Amino acid sequence: MSHLLFISHARGVHGAEAVMVQAIRACVAGGARVTVTVPSIVADSGLDAVLEGIPKVRVVAFPYRAAGVHLWRTALVRLYNLPALWRLHKLLRKDKADCICSSSSITLIGADLARLTRTRHVWHWHELADSSFGWHPSMKGLYRRLAQRTDTIIFIAKQQQKIWEDTLGRPFPNAQVVYNPIKRMDATQTNGLAPHKGVRIGFIGHFEARKNIGLLVSAFEKIHPQHPDASLWLCGAITEEDKNRINEMTGLREPTVVVFPQTPKVSQFYGEIDLLVLPSWRETMPLVVIEAMQLGVCVLQTNQSCMKEILKDGIETLFFSPYQPDALLSLLEKCMHADFRGGIASAGQKKALQLVNKQSFENQMQTILCES
Repeated sequence: MSHLLFISHARGVHGAEAVMVQAIRACVAGGARVTVTVPSIVADSGLDAVLEGIPKVRVVAFPYRAAGVHLWRTALVRLYNLPALWRLHKLLRKDKADCICSSSSITLIGADLARLTRTRHVWHWHELADSSFGWHPSMKGLYRRLAQRTDTIIFIAKQQQKIWEDTLGRPFPNAQVVYNPIKRMDATQTNGLAPHKGVRIGFIGHFEARKNIGLLVSAFEKIHPQHPDASLWLCGAITEEDKNRINEMTGLREPTVVVFPQTPKVSQFYGEIDLLVLPSWRETMPLVVIEAMQLGVCVLQTNQSCMKEILKDGIETLFFSPYQPDALLSLLEKCMHADFRGGIASAGQKKALQLVNKQSFENQMQTILCES
């Protein structure tokens, strides 16, 4: 029975952590025993309970941090991580791991631990190495060295791998592309669109600068006078600061602009909106797109996304440039017509259901982590 050590950079149940949980389930199903280390300095947002509910999984917490955006900050992070690195080293001396799997490109302690213990290291990179990631050029040399020492780097899209290779100026012969698992959304969890006047435009995700919510709010304000029954629904892990920022963006208030807290019942949110808009400056493979499409929602999304690899523009979804505000405005105007958005939603739903690839993901992760 192989023993795998997964290293998480956070303690939530979304994004990279959700993918990590799916990988852990796949490995356990394949007969592996798993230890997961989580950062004790971060508040648990549900990850620990999910992991503890999986058989043959042990959860341990140590104080460590993710990489900084500058080389000097990252050097301080690695210095801060030394006590946790030593404790993890002791753990592996007692219970040797066959493989260390780091859940994010900013989780450096896994790379340091693998080198210290001479353990095979699989590094799952979900992020993009460009200005939207907030990187300083000083980080490039460090990541070139770390990537060279890593046994396998998992990218979640071909375009993402190319961006990393272009940024670091070298190919990755040790890379594999594994598309993230797309879970099937249960349509029975929602009754579909409840009767309502006007078009409901939705956004779901973090309220952070790279999500470019200001573009969506601005476009909505411009179309609202011609479509007074339309409304904008924003859902995510929102703070009071975020609420104030949104209020400053627009003079519109509830029920025209409605802000919802983050919810695990995302299918219910999708079932209440007519359009989902993702205006981010840059995205990798945002799973919310495929989730919403499965439930028959028309999706407008940034063209700065690896989703261009698998979705057809103007047929299954609508891409627009976040650098051209009028492009989003024009598409929103078209989507005010039910027939137009319905055609996109219908084709998108068919494609999204074809893309549900949980089994493919599980097979690939078992092969990479358990059989190599």
